[in-house]
Amino acid sequence: MSGVGVVRAREELFAAHLLGTTGFAAQTVALAFRAALAAAEAALLELQRPPEPEAAAVVAAFVRHVVRERGLDPQVGRLLRSLHNRAELAHADGTVPTAEGPIAIKDATEVVDAVEAWLTHADFVAIARGAPKAPAGPKPKPPPRRRR
Repeated sequence: MSGVGVVRAREELFAAHLLGTTGFAAQTVALAFRAALAAAEAALLELQRPPEPEAAAVVAAFVRHVVRERGLDPQVGRLLRSLHNRAELAHADGTVPTAEGPIAIKDATEVVDAVEAWLTHADFVAIARGAPKAPAGPKPKPPPRRRR
C-alpha cells in the first residue's frame, strides 16, 4: 500500500510542476501539498495508523508517529506543516506569488523523498510493527545427545 502512496505523490509532484511552468502558483502550491500529504498518508498506513480525513489531522499524526516516535528528520515534519499552511493560504485568497510555486515543489519533493527513503528501510517499519527480525543466518544445530 505504501508504494501506491509514493507513486501517487510523485504524480502529484509532476502535475504541480506542469502547473508551475504555466504560472498557476496557487494551484501549484496546492498540488505540491497534496503530494507531500500522499507520502505522509503512506507512512501512516505503513505503521497501521489509518490517516484521518482532515489534512491538518494527517499532518499532526505524521509529525507525532513518524517524526517524533520513529525518528524521521524533524525538518520533514516542519516542511509538511509549512506546505499545509501555504496551501491553506492559497485556498483562502488564491493570491500566491509566482515564485512560491517552485519553492513549494522543492519542499514537497524533499518530503516525498524522505518518506520514500524511510519506507524502504524495512528495519524501521519492522520495529514499528513489532515484527521479529529475520535471523542472521542458519540456526545452529543442537549438540549431539550423549548415550548412557
